[in-house]
Amino acid sequence: MRAALYYGRQDLRLTSVPEPEPGPGEVKLRVRYNGICGSDLLEYYDGPVTTRSSPHPLTGVQNPVIMGHELSGEVVALGEGVEDLGIGDLVAVEPVETCGRCLYCGLGQYNHCPVLAIQGYNRAGGLADYTLVKRPRAHRLPHGVTALQGALIEPLAIAWHTVNRCAVSAGQIVAIHGAGPIGAGAFLTLRRRGVEAIVVDPSPARRAALARLGARFLLDPGECDVVAAIRDLTGGRGAHASIDAAGVPQSFAAMLHGTRIDGTAVVVAIHHQPVIIPPFDLLMPEVQLTGVALSVNAFPPVIEQMAHGSYPLEGWVETIPFDGVIEQGLERLRRQQGMKIVVDVAGAAA
Repeated sequence: MRAALYYGRQDLRLTSVPEPEPGPGEVKLRVRYNGICGSDLLEYYDGPVTTRSSPHPLTGVQNPVIMGHELSGEVVALGEGVEDLGIGDLVAVEPVETCGRCLYCGLGQYNHCPVLAIQGYNRAGGLADYTLVKRPRAHRLPHGVTALQGALIEPLAIAWHTVNRCAVSAGQIVAIHGAGPIGAGAFLTLRRRGVEAIVVDPSPARRAALARLGARFLLDPGECDVVAAIRDLTGGRGAHASIDAAGVPQSFAAMLHGTRIDGTAVVVAIHHQPVIIPPFDLLMPEVQLTGVALSVNAFPPVIEQMAHGSYPLEGWVETIPFDGVIEQGLERLRRQQGMKIVVDVAGAAA
């Protein structure tokens, strides 16, 4: 079968590997779609970061590994003990594997499991014709939710968890710094909850995409004082919460300074440079600074909301063929040409 094998920095090979067969408790999927995200860019251009040169303690997997962690697929075979899925079911994959025994797994905070493995980095992922998934991480898609929508559940689940961390309610205001896929997902989640959003991004294309999705307040950081504009839009107080979904020092500073006293600042972006926080920037406004580690228990509600039409894909999601993973996917995203790029793994056969 076809697969995109990651060997190391800027070494992703489209090749052929043996087709896997499911073991006990596993589900075999014919992969339909697999999204590319910022974590993949980091791994490809700066890695190994999350992949390993030695066996992962939970999965035993090391490089080379099949990449891809934002995926949907069609059930084609079931391992022993799996009886609640049927052949032909469409599923979205929650790409984590945990020990199930530690303190955090016991508390339901499995995203903090100390030996957590991520499919596509520490287990064969979705950039292949077929993949295997542990049954608890295969979420059946309801009628009316497409395979393409299913591949967006993972990033939207992170956006959902990010909004939860904001701890806001209907009628309040959140500033989103960065209008990439997570920023767009956060906007759509906030809108569903009746929360207003101020979206900040230097890209005209991304601002236009958010405008088409319904964003009313869009700021270009190259054309205005973002913090002053946010305060003008919030009666001088600042946003109830702010999200850094951009991952650059400027967005972090604007997030912190544009949040009102006792508000919440949430970092979901991966920063490539150290962030310096002057102590008084935290002490005086008493801003509550927090972060996001993947998502937890977010797949079911996001799938439900997807079925209800809360997450339209038009205007910000595009598909590319499998053999375009590097040139049309990773390289274009690095040049910020495109917003959300999803690989049509199954192609015409789907």
